[in-house]
Amino acid sequence: MEMMMEKTDDVFDASHTIFSQNHKISPRQIRRALTLELFGVSSLLLPAYLAGGSGILGAAALGIGAAGAGALVCIWDRLSEHCDFEDAGNRIARRGILAVSGIGLLGLAVYVLYVLTILLRDQLLTVRYEPAILITLTAAGIFGLRKGLESRIRVYEVLFWFLIVPLVIMLILACFSVHPRYWTVTSFSIRGFWKSCWISFLFFSLASLILFFKPHCSEPKAAAKSAKYSIFLALILNVAVYLILIGIFQDTLLSQLQFPAVFLMAVVKLPGGFFERQDAFMVGIWFFCLFALFHSLLFYGSKSLQNALQRREPSQSQESRLSSLNEQKNIQGEKEASGQAASSISGGICGAAVFLGTFWLLRHEGLAGQCLNLLICLIGPMLLILPLVYFGVFRMSRKCSGRKK
Repeated sequence: MEMMMEKTDDVFDASHTIFSQNHKISPRQIRRALTLELFGVSSLLLPAYLAGGSGILGAAALGIGAAGAGALVCIWDRLSEHCDFEDAGNRIARRGILAVSGIGLLGLAVYVLYVLTILLRDQLLTVRYEPAILITLTAAGIFGLRKGLESRIRVYEVLFWFLIVPLVIMLILACFSVHPRYWTVTSFSIRGFWKSCWISFLFFSLASLILFFKPHCSEPKAAAKSAKYSIFLALILNVAVYLILIGIFQDTLLSQLQFPAVFLMAVVKLPGGFFERQDAFMVGIWFFCLFALFHSLLFYGSKSLQNALQRREPSQSQESRLSSLNEQKNIQGEKEASGQAASSISGGICGAAVFLGTFWLLRHEGLAGQCLNLLICLIGPMLLILPLVYFGVFRMSRKCSGRKK
């Protein structure tokens, strides 16, 4: 009887570890979280830029940008199979690249938090409660980091269908207000079209960030496939939203709207007229999508900076010298506790930095356009090039070590 109770306790502990404390996320969770992150920011900001530069051809620019992002995910996935970011021979290069990547990701988090604050202020609350909104969102982001990656991803896994199904219903209702005659090419510029393709590519390339954290995936080989699936689903939703917006507002008016996807909800009328503020309901959808992206960027940025400053862990040969299993468990527990403390500290510092950056941007809203151009022209390409630079450094160091041998 005692043996059966011991076995039952062991099974309970193992299952508890597998489903609650294993620090892993499934490919399905990756697909759902990435889809929300990609769709939220792209559908909110891309339509105005695409309409001003490409008109109806912005739908084609979306497809080209998504195809390029999918190809980039494939390239990075293939290269990551032959490269280890934890390689001791590349510690200096790895730390430098992680530090620059962390700063760039926090810069993206600043702008996403700024957009989220503006969205809530102008579209939902219609009052200037910026400090209260900003403090609340930043505190929620930092608190989410303390709960870990699993808890955050599980929340968006549950919310996925609660956000996508109402969105699809609203888009179907909006189709009744579309004028197909607006789907014509009024003006065309090769420069504007390729700029639209480039901007679309940068937005969809956010999906490739998951490859930096493949160890968090329970099936690392399926991470790239999940990212490509998310790009495809976000593309379908974005094309649908863009065509509806063009068919209702035309490209001239669409290019002048701040958040056309949210403004679209003021045009859609639900049957019966029982829901007067459906625009507020749709703001809730974009709120969760943008907050998911903000939370991911804050996690990626703080984790990158933490890994850049973290000391090298002892090797397995050193750990094997421990005399007993209890000592190994104690050392492992101390590592986990110190790791959680370091993550909390780095998350708090990075969250405070993002808060200050967003607060400064809110005080100088005229610089928001220049900030976005900086992200598009500098920070975005830099984050895409850095992994390729590291792969090159990795190959060169391997060749040099081989010659020395």
